[in-house]
Amino acid sequence: MNHGEVKRRQAEEVTNILTLITILIAGQLTGNKGIAYVAVAVEVYALVWTAVSGNLSDTLGRLLRGRKNRGQYGNIGTLRRNTMFFQIALGLTGSLILLFFAGNIAEGIFDIRYSTFILRVLSPIILLRTVSAVLLGYFQGDGSELPRAISGILRQIFILGFGLMFSGMMKNHGEKVSNLLMQENFTFMYSGAGIAIAVCLAEIFIIIFLTVIFRGSQRAERRNRQEERYSAESFFDSVRYLYVSRWPMLVTGVLEAVPLAAGLIFFVRAAEDENAAALEYGLYAGKYLAICGIIVCLISAVSLPVTARIFTCLRSGENRFAKKVFQSGVHICLIHGIFSSVFLAFMGEQLAGLLCPENEGLVQKMFAGGSTLVLFTALACYFGRFLQITGKKYLVLGAVGTGDIIFIIFSLVLIRVSKVGILALVYGGMAGMAVLCVVLGLFAYRQLRTQADWLGILIVPLGAGGASGLVSMLLGRTLSPYLGSLGTLLTGFAVSTVIYWILLLVLRNFKEHELEAIPGGRLIEKAGQLFHIF
Repeated sequence: MNHGEVKRRQAEEVTNILTLITILIAGQLTGNKGIAYVAVAVEVYALVWTAVSGNLSDTLGRLLRGRKNRGQYGNIGTLRRNTMFFQIALGLTGSLILLFFAGNIAEGIFDIRYSTFILRVLSPIILLRTVSAVLLGYFQGDGSELPRAISGILRQIFILGFGLMFSGMMKNHGEKVSNLLMQENFTFMYSGAGIAIAVCLAEIFIIIFLTVIFRGSQRAERRNRQEERYSAESFFDSVRYLYVSRWPMLVTGVLEAVPLAAGLIFFVRAAEDENAAALEYGLYAGKYLAICGIIVCLISAVSLPVTARIFTCLRSGENRFAKKVFQSGVHICLIHGIFSSVFLAFMGEQLAGLLCPENEGLVQKMFAGGSTLVLFTALACYFGRFLQITGKKYLVLGAVGTGDIIFIIFSLVLIRVSKVGILALVYGGMAGMAVLCVVLGLFAYRQLRTQADWLGILIVPLGAGGASGLVSMLLGRTLSPYLGSLGTLLTGFAVSTVIYWILLLVLRNFKEHELEAIPGGRLIEKAGQLFHIF
């Protein structure tokens, strides 16, 4: 993992944050029911697209770089063409399946009939995203990570812009249909379809952008065009190389997409009222998961340079220092994860009042009972990324499968036995992610043959987090009547953050080598010197 790849992955985390912010905004446009209807289409798309083109760009880029390093320019051209033809065929097949079987999927499997139209509108995205994934693989084969980062950010900007436009237009039409048929759900359905139109249009512009950039970059390679006529690879060879190198990550990606789809199916089918179930799931996906996801992406972006440094140490044979850097990464994930989880739990009422005042109570329960999802997910991402860069893809695959099984069991039991409603998915998600985190952590520590300093990396941050949580709770109860949700939230965040980091500094929770490895280490060191701690 070089510097360019770190920057590209950090840009992807920024893209993910923009995606989740778009979901929050879309919730205001479509309503919580509209988010639930869109969620069905998005989750089906995620499963199908991952099965068709999951990890395609990285795998294709790696294969192209290998051929370029060996000077096999003929094989490069053949691999590009064969991959594009084959993936277009797969993408077209996936899009046609969604188009013609949308009713069977939305109504027969998910039991949400208002998602059928949205799924049909969204069906071209399988083909479009497949084409853009192949083009991005071309760029990665040339060693260029910038187009992927730029296109990811542009995609979300286009989706947000088109979404604001088409969602409003379709919502007006949906209101007319709802008034005519005396059924308000058509308003949410058509508004969600506007988001689907925006997604497809945004991808068309991304393909145009990537095509123009790629054609311009190929002018420098015209001297190799004559060699491209001679290739030893057949169409079958290209497809075989592509899938043999890629299938563990592809299956892992599919398993990562399973819990959301499975949870929605279990919850809606067990619910007595489809409308109430759609409303609750919209709050779960559009508020709770979106906020938790934004925080996880921020923590993941912070820990990426640490992962890159571990990889550098292992390649240079500095295994002892690699262990220290690895512990530093675990420590920084725990520090940020514990604070975020505690803050969400104690300030969940104010955050829920800001996001969804009409359903504040239910959203507050999600944050209070499920905030540790942030901590477990951040650690699982860190451990999983480390195992992947060390080549342990099958261990990650097995761990993700285990987490899925735990999630399904817990969710089913809670849905059928208890009466907690959508909170069953919250608790099931925490259980599954906790198991995934523990399993990946055990594999990672065993891989490095090291042990954790639990007092330094866990117990002290937990104590500091508990203290900052109590401060947040007191501020929330005291200031809410005067400052409102937003003012209380900002004040509580500022005060609790200062208290949390001061406690960590006073308790000397950071070691010298950790300050060298973690992002922001120099700032922490200067603060410690200012208070005569270091």
